[in-house]
Amino acid sequence: MYTFNFRRASNLDEARQIHQSSSDAVYVAGGMTLIPSLKLRLASPEDVVDLSQIDGLSTISSTDSVLSIGAMARHNDVAKTTEIPALAALASRIGDAQVRNCGTIGGSLANNDPAADYPAAVLGLGATIHTNSR
Repeated sequence: MYTFNFRRASNLDEARQIHQSSSDAVYVAGGMTLIPSLKLRLASPEDVVDLSQIDGLSTISSTDSVLSIGAMARHNDVAKTTEIPALAALASRIGDAQVRNCGTIGGSLANNDPAADYPAAVLGLGATIHTNSR
């Protein structure tokens, strides 16, 4: 593993500021993709910006016909939702117990893995994804 700066953000503005001030920064959510890449020396960022302490990013809530899932919601938390049974079933079958307890829906979507399940699910559900920078 290469040397890098681990920076823990306390809010989204701070995370963005850290990321923009670095010449090579990556965000870490659950770390299910990034950590193995770092260990295998496939990634060598200057800064790793931890999002785990940002309030509200792991919230799952529903009102009427809207289910809101925060980017830091763990797969296991998505699996426990009852509003969309097919999405809960999908989440309950992702990886093994460690992946389900650590991996996040936001990390899975942001990773852009063509074999991942969430991208097809959010497309099929007609979901709207809200970001703060794209």
